[in-house]
Amino acid sequence: MDYIPQVSTGYYPEDAGWASRPDGENILLLCIPEFNYLITFQVKSYDYTWLYNQELDAYIFCFKVNKQSEHAVIFKKDHAGVLLQEEFAFKPFTIAITHKDLGTISEKDPVFLLNDIEISRSEIAGW
Repeated sequence: MDYIPQVSTGYYPEDAGWASRPDGENILLLCIPEFNYLITFQVKSYDYTWLYNQELDAYIFCFKVNKQSEHAVIFKKDHAGVLLQEEFAFKPFTIAITHKDLGTISEKDPVFLLNDIEISRSEIAGW
């Protein structure tokens, strides 16, 4: 079954950037303080979809964890959307969400992970 989002609120990352693991896996690291409770979630399953909002000129990453907790991240073209235009975003990647400032985070800090994410690009968006 395809995931149809019912989420009503989306959040903009306060900070974001790409990182790579030694094995070559690309990670999109997002700082979203509002999602601090996600760090404790044990992910058993997740569904996701990408939407495009023409009015905002933004992609919206909607995801549902364990068939119950639903969230949305807004990637406005001239904000975090810039990262979706980089070459790392054109192949599967991992999204890592933290509530900590990216300048202070270390490898030992817990993060919320969603693996094997692929963007469904909109023809209307053009980016």
